[in-house]
Amino acid sequence: KMGRAQKINDKLPPFVALTWEILNSEAYKDITPSAAKALPYFLGKVKIPFNNTKKYLTKFDFSYTEAKRYGFATTTHHRTICQLVEKGFIDPVDRGGLRSDGSSYNKFYLSKRWEKYGTDTFEIIYWNRFFPKDK
Repeated sequence: KMGRAQKINDKLPPFVALTWEILNSEAYKDITPSAAKALPYFLGKVKIPFNNTKKYLTKFDFSYTEAKRYGFATTTHHRTICQLVEKGFIDPVDRGGLRSDGSSYNKFYLSKRWEKYGTDTFEIIYWNRFFPKDK
């Protein structure tokens, strides 16, 4: 007989869902191996269940210092942000770092724009050209 304690021990550890839909998407196929390696770290920043739509309304940051802890060089992290924004996996909210005198971090939302990547209805956003509307 399986007791309550057994059920708790059978619980899955925390993980990030990279669905088949993402893995087989044109957007995912078009990112570099470094950006593909970094994508789960971005997806994991929002601690809301996979199917909850609030996941896409939650701001998060991902600093260069944090990326370095995960093994990503500064230039690699910058290129990763550029690609993940351009291909529609994340949307920029605010720019931090040197542009904000080092007083804040870059802020993002997770995005589902990638689902339309390669179609006429895909909205292209470039990180290097993004500046917050309220600044």
